[in-house]
Amino acid sequence: MDFGNTTFWDEITSHGYSITEDGTTFCEKQPIIVNSIGVWEKFLLPSRVGMVIWEYSLPQLEAVIVIVLCLWNFIYFLLKKIRLPVPRITSMMLAGAALSQTSLLPNDWLVQRIFFPDDLRPKVPDTLGAFAFVFYWFLEGVKIDVGVIRRTGSKAVITGIVTVLFPIFTANIVFGSLRETGGKNLTGVEYRTMIFMQSISAFTGISRLIRDLKIDHSEFGRIVLSTAMVADATGVCINIVAIFAWSDWRVSSFQGIGVLGYVMVLVWIFRPLMLLVVKHTPEERPVKEYFIYIIIILSFFSFQYLKMLHFFPAIGPFLLGLCVPHGPPLGSALVQKFESFNTGILLPLFLFFPMLQIDGPWLVEEVKKLRHYDGQMYEALTIIVVVSASKIFFTTIPPLLAKMPLTDSFVMSLILSNKGFVEMCYFMYAVEKQTLQAKSFTTVALMILFSSTVLPVVIHYLYDGSKRFICFQKRNLMSLKLGSEMKILMCIHKSDHIAGVINFLEQYFPLEDSTLNCYVLNLIELVGLDNPLFISHQMQKAEPGHRSYSTNVLIAFDTFKHYWKSISVELFTSISNPKYMHQEIYSLALDKQASFIMLPFHKIWSIDQTTVVSDDVIRRKVNINVLSQAPCSVGVLVHRQKMVSAQKRKPIFKVCAIFVGGKDDREALAIGKHMMRNQKVRLTVLKLIPGTTVGMTTGWDQMLDTGELKETLRNNNTPLEGEQNFVEYLEETVDDGSDTSRILLSIASTFDLFVVGRSSGMGTDVTRALVEWTEFDELGVIGDLLVSSDFPQRGSVLVVQQQQNVACR
Repeated sequence: MDFGNTTFWDEITSHGYSITEDGTTFCEKQPIIVNSIGVWEKFLLPSRVGMVIWEYSLPQLEAVIVIVLCLWNFIYFLLKKIRLPVPRITSMMLAGAALSQTSLLPNDWLVQRIFFPDDLRPKVPDTLGAFAFVFYWFLEGVKIDVGVIRRTGSKAVITGIVTVLFPIFTANIVFGSLRETGGKNLTGVEYRTMIFMQSISAFTGISRLIRDLKIDHSEFGRIVLSTAMVADATGVCINIVAIFAWSDWRVSSFQGIGVLGYVMVLVWIFRPLMLLVVKHTPEERPVKEYFIYIIIILSFFSFQYLKMLHFFPAIGPFLLGLCVPHGPPLGSALVQKFESFNTGILLPLFLFFPMLQIDGPWLVEEVKKLRHYDGQMYEALTIIVVVSASKIFFTTIPPLLAKMPLTDSFVMSLILSNKGFVEMCYFMYAVEKQTLQAKSFTTVALMILFSSTVLPVVIHYLYDGSKRFICFQKRNLMSLKLGSEMKILMCIHKSDHIAGVINFLEQYFPLEDSTLNCYVLNLIELVGLDNPLFISHQMQKAEPGHRSYSTNVLIAFDTFKHYWKSISVELFTSISNPKYMHQEIYSLALDKQASFIMLPFHKIWSIDQTTVVSDDVIRRKVNINVLSQAPCSVGVLVHRQKMVSAQKRKPIFKVCAIFVGGKDDREALAIGKHMMRNQKVRLTVLKLIPGTTVGMTTGWDQMLDTGELKETLRNNNTPLEGEQNFVEYLEETVDDGSDTSRILLSIASTFDLFVVGRSSGMGTDVTRALVEWTEFDELGVIGDLLVSSDFPQRGSVLVVQQQQNVACR
């Protein structure tokens, strides 16, 4: 381009650019012109000497964002298709590594002009990446519940300390004086930096890894999280000691006083102010917007303050994030507003551009030197291999001594040895502070890329989380004898479900002299937290004046428990991601050896039962997930209580068990038998007989059907205080779904509760022509018909599914 062309500069000056007379200096007017006058600018200007569109800041930024976004998503999608569970952040780094060698292309190539412009103008994509870096650390602090530290067990504390200290001791023995004097190609500072970074286990990186591996809701995942938090705290303490040991005492004292003062301001000023904001925010109302923006501004000030102290600046926004009260309304608002945008759009820029610094030609030369045990890469790899091997070995020992299986102990050591985003950030900071050479950064960046790519795949194939939900015993109501101990897990998603659960227990079970053990699990969506919480209200009592996640549930069931002293009630709260709520339910059901899980239907009706007031799709997915692999029998309760006259002092509750045949129908009969022990319950068994034998049970299943029916009718008499309780038995022959619908419509207003198996009538004439109209598969065909808007009944419906699989030892 001819920069001395007068006509060109006459046109360009109007866009905000100019050049000196001798053509040596390129000037830019303020404010900067960030966008072009159009795609065809170069062709519209005289002599076609205009600027191309990507030479302007805004189009260049947009082009970079689009290219980076498309590339890392393509890599992530490709790895996912070949079933390699590589985290998203690793895909972002792989995208940067893939494009790093475009710097070797000729300068006139389009990619070169976009990613490596040769002018001195501010690099807007790099600046936005730095913005994302600060935001990431702040949000990671917000999502961490500091209270987890108080719940950390002694085994996690020991493992967390060992996994950091012992690799450092090993490296000190192996490398000795090299930590001070340095080696042939690496300085002493580089030795110390690499040893320290390979020894630590960063909590934020570990928590993101186990979340990507989908094991954060397991007991194993919680143990790893607790251990990582202790390890991270140990690493911080060692770092503080190292600063005082290797720096001038005046400088280190100044840094220490500055950081200590910052922490005191956070704890004694900012934290109380944030709690005051939460206190004055009405419950279930959002925090005022200006509070959120003030906190965001403070996070950037904190970054600059720590940078001024020559301390790792990311600690500033991270500590501020820790001071933000977790969960709603403040912590969750910050995460919901900024997490997706920052992680999906801006953070890839931060991870992308450092990977562009990888020096490919130098790397090839260093690989050749490895054969001669020489070179800068050889020294760096020696440090990495020695420290990583000792870390894996020593981390495996404490869990093994605590009787954790060998495979799980080894997987735990691999997780704690994984390197990712946090380590990358620190090494970039070290390059900026000139304590790490740019060539050394190439080596450590590739090792981090290798670790974050390979280790998740190895962990995924070594640790099978689904095995922990396998049940080796029959746990269903059909196998329970009448009068034996019954363990039921009742799930609650919303306060509106409380009345339905309590009414169901009071009306349909004999609570006066009962062997019923009821476990109530309140499920709350995880928002604004990094790690899930599981609270046992028998072990952790709510403190007066503190906000509780389950206040309404606790009050309601405490009252219920004190009124019905004959039954056992235990209360739990699970705060987790809806995608994994079913795992929390499985874990509690297995731990308590429950025979039945009762789930509330995702729809809630108004008091007069005419209007749907809530239709929660997320809760429906939770129910479907539970039904797919539950370790015991499951029931979905559609609570639509009929209005009872106040003059009716001892109401009679009429229950209809619909029976066609199959294991789910047998389970429905079994729960009907247990209800029959309540003298206020009148049970009717309605057997629907298909006109043909197509799809009907045969052989052993048919024998079990007949035996269960006879058993139910044989228990017709249940004498209690001179009263008799009878089972009414009805049979109806049906030719297709229309007959089924007609029969059920005729008795719709007669019963207070319908109990039906989920698979009832499937594949038979009973449901023919009804399958196509099914809206909710989790209820089955007949269950869906009973809750449909066309069905004129206001009674409740319980859809039952018997335990699906029992594993063999």
